[in-house]
This record gives sequence, structure tokens and C-alpha cells, in this order.
Amino acid sequence: MNRRLFWKILVIFWVIFVIAFQTTWIAFSFYVEHNGAQFSFVHIPTKVNMIAQLLHISGKDEADKFIQSLLEPERSYYQIISIDEYEALLDDSDNKFDLNDSNDMALYRQIVVAPDGISYLVTFTNPEEGNENKVLFNMPIPLVLMGLFGGLLFSLFLAWNLTRPMKLLQKGFYRISQGDLSVRLYSELKPRHDELSDLGRDFDSMVEKLNILISERQQLLYDVSHELRTPLARLQLAIGLAQQNKQNIDSSLQRIELETQRLSQLIGEILSYSNSEAAQQMEEYFDLKDLLKILIEDANYEAKPMGIKLVLILAPLCNSIIKGNAEQIRRAVENIIRNALRFSKEGDEIVISLSETGKYLHISVRDHGPGVEEHKLSSIFEVFVRIQSPLLGKGYGLGLAIARKVVLAHHGTIYAQNADDGGLIVNIKLPYWKS
Repeated sequence: MNRRLFWKILVIFWVIFVIAFQTTWIAFSFYVEHNGAQFSFVHIPTKVNMIAQLLHISGKDEADKFIQSLLEPERSYYQIISIDEYEALLDDSDNKFDLNDSNDMALYRQIVVAPDGISYLVTFTNPEEGNENKVLFNMPIPLVLMGLFGGLLFSLFLAWNLTRPMKLLQKGFYRISQGDLSVRLYSELKPRHDELSDLGRDFDSMVEKLNILISERQQLLYDVSHELRTPLARLQLAIGLAQQNKQNIDSSLQRIELETQRLSQLIGEILSYSNSEAAQQMEEYFDLKDLLKILIEDANYEAKPMGIKLVLILAPLCNSIIKGNAEQIRRAVENIIRNALRFSKEGDEIVISLSETGKYLHISVRDHGPGVEEHKLSSIFEVFVRIQSPLLGKGYGLGLAIARKVVLAHHGTIYAQNADDGGLIVNIKLPYWKS
């Protein structure tokens, strides 16, 4: 298994830990040498003399009490030992020296006779004694081993803690590449409460959106196949009738032309639905009020021959500038107006209004058609959902689905409601641009 990142983190942090540990020891040693040692050596002759006098007058117990009253590490430098014990130690040691020699390891010493008649040696021992047991800037070997081992444990934990979520992400992406969209990571990374847990949450959100997108694509493919099957069957039937009865060629050709137009219309709506999801330029700034005026003027060409009147009501607005894609918004509102025209009859009036609601621009399109059953209001924006009506054959249920896609892409909301006196009201709320 390739774990290069793990070993890089382990070695780098281990080296950093050891260097920091060693540097701290050097700084501490430097401080003790220039401050602590000075404190210990200033009054050494006086203290050795005081210990010797206490030993001579009051005995060894009082002298030991005085030594114990000193602060560490100074107290460990003073020692009281009988002459007999000292000579016995010298006999067992290769370091034999004369007590009167001033060049030995005892910087300050006095020979004192205690009240019990026993002769003692009071010494102040050089703090540098035992340097042969220290390495790496006078650091004791146990401390060196402790630094190496402690740094290794720390680096192991840190490397594991950092590479584990990366390993989880790697496995997650691999499972996605194999088509498994059930993988979720946030539950495993949530206890960390850091940026990696946020990354796990974003990973789960990405997978869920992919799952929804793929499911919608599959459902769209299924629905398109289903919708194409009917006009294709009619085309085949018309061709078969024309082949069997030459006298019905004209009527068969009319049926073929009609079904061809329906197929063309269906394909055009499918392309519009797909394009509404594509990444397009969303950095345009346009006036929604002016866009609606142009849109109503164009829609009137279609509405006048049908005997239907379009009315635009503009409320006083502080701001009607939108940031997004003007062509997408135009297509979305146009689809809603066309849907209202489908369910309107001659003499009806369709009212399009624009007002300001909080931080949103509110567009409403109201018709006087049959309306929609309450339990179906939320489903009319789904793909290939068509309202039961004598005018059913005029559309394929993609117009409102396209409108919803566009509005959501512009961070807006869209919903429908039945009017109290009949008809349907479709509402669109879009955030206006604010500098």
C-alpha cells in the first residue's frame, strides 16, 4: 500500500519534535549555567563553613537538617561522610587522591570532628560530575530516549489522525467511480469538529446531488421514451394505412404531418428542459420590468387571435434589477404565460403583475381557467405532469418544469395557488440585485 503522505508527516513531525525537545533542553541548560549555577556558587565557602561548624558543635543530625533546608539542586551538591567511609570508598575506587590535594573533584571541603569524636568530611561536589553519562549537549541518555520515543508516538498519532480522513475520502471517491452512490462520510468524520468534518459533509452533499441528478436523468429518459412511443405508433399506423389503401394517402399524410409536428414540439421542449440545467452566463444585469413589457408585447401576438387579453400591472418599485440570465428568465415566464393561454378561452383576461416583497421581486400570472385540484398543485412543476383538461393534447408538461429549474437556478421560489373566484395563480419570487 502506498502511504507516502503518512511517512512524510511521520518523519517531518518526528524530526521537528526532537529538534524542539533538544532546543528546549539546550535553552534550559544555558539558563541554569548562567543563572542557577551562579546562585549556587556565590556563598559556597560560607555554607561549607556553616555546615562544618554545626557538625562540630551540634552533631551530624543538625548539619543534615541544614542541608535539607537548602533549595534543589543546591542541596544535592553538599555531602557529609565519615573519614573512614571515605577512605573505604577510595580503596574500592581507581580514583585515589589526597584529601589535601586541591585539584580533585571536591571544590570545597573541610574535615571536622563531631561531638561524638568521629571525623567527617564536609564537601561541595562539582555539579559537572558525571558528564560521561550525558550525550547531545549534556542531555542525559534517558531524556534522549524519552524524546525520541515520545516524539515517535506523537508523530504516529498525528500522521494517522491526518491521513485517516484522506484515506476515507479516497475510498469514497473510488466507490463513486464504480457507481456506488450510497457512500456517506460525514457520520465518520463528524466527531472531529474541524475542517475535515466539514469536508465530509460537503462530500455527502455532493453525492446526494449526484444521486438526485442521475435519478432525474434516468426518470427523464424513461418519460421521454414513453412520450415518444405514442406519436411514433401513430406514425407507423398512418404509414400502414397509406400502404394498404392508396385512397387514404392524403389523410394519412396529414396525420403523419401532425404527428411529426408533435414530435418536433416534444423534442424542442426536452431540449429546452435540458438547457435550463446547463451552466450558462449568470452574471448579466437586466431590468425585470422592461423584460416583462417586451414579453407581454410578444405574447399578445399569440393571445389576440384567441380573443384573450393580457394585462400587465406594475407596482411602484425601488429596484427591479436582476442578476442572472435574461434569456432563461424570459423563457420561464413565457412558459407560464403559454400555460395560462392553454387553459383560457375567448374573452378571458390574463393578469401579469410585478411587485416588490421584501428583498424579492414578485411576479404573478393569473388566469381564469379551471384551476387545479389542491392536492396536485405541488406536482404541476414536475416533468411530464399534465393537468386533466380537454386541451391536454396541446403540451407535454415540460413548460412549468423548465420554469421551476430556471427560478431555482436564480435562487428564487415558484409556487401555484387557486384563485378564490376561479383560475390559477403562478407566483415567482426572484431576489433583486443589491450592490
